[in-house]
Amino acid sequence: MENIKQTSLLERTGVFDEETKRRFELTLVYKGIKGKKILVIGMNPASSNIQVFDNTTNYLLNNLGMMGYSEITIWNLFADICTKLKPSDVKDNKENMEHLKELLKRKNDTILIGYGNTFQGNRRVNEVKAQLHVLLKPYEKIIYELEDEKGEYSKLKTIHPLFAGQRFSGEWKMRKYNFPKTKNK
Repeated sequence: MENIKQTSLLERTGVFDEETKRRFELTLVYKGIKGKKILVIGMNPASSNIQVFDNTTNYLLNNLGMMGYSEITIWNLFADICTKLKPSDVKDNKENMEHLKELLKRKNDTILIGYGNTFQGNRRVNEVKAQLHVLLKPYEKIIYELEDEKGEYSKLKTIHPLFAGQRFSGEWKMRKYNFPKTKNK
């Protein structure tokens, strides 16, 4: 019997404001593994501690790793670190959007929209999503959302990785993201 050793080191990098109350980016890289790069767009970070992974991050690492991604960057619509987001309390999101522009300059293989379906109809969230769509339009060919292999959740849009991890972990696939139709004024 031949012994096979596998070693990988997970490098974690977080980009925060000076008070570590806002996180603009969390990048996770499997060192020693050649793979694809993905930018995941979520709603808001829940922790300032990059040593502790929440369930969402664990599901991203496990499922995206199995899909051939060795570099995962997480950016959120709102940079404010909190367990219960109140979009109306977010005063200024400009620095966060500027950071996204920098992230988009990187050579990502995929951009995954995974902010879930909370806050639908919320004016503030919809404004930020509209800004996001303007910035993402040039990258339309590489923008996807999650879907399960069996298609049981195919009617859901922008599925959150936590939901996907709890309902169909190990059975993730991606489908093209369809930008919402805009109203002509």
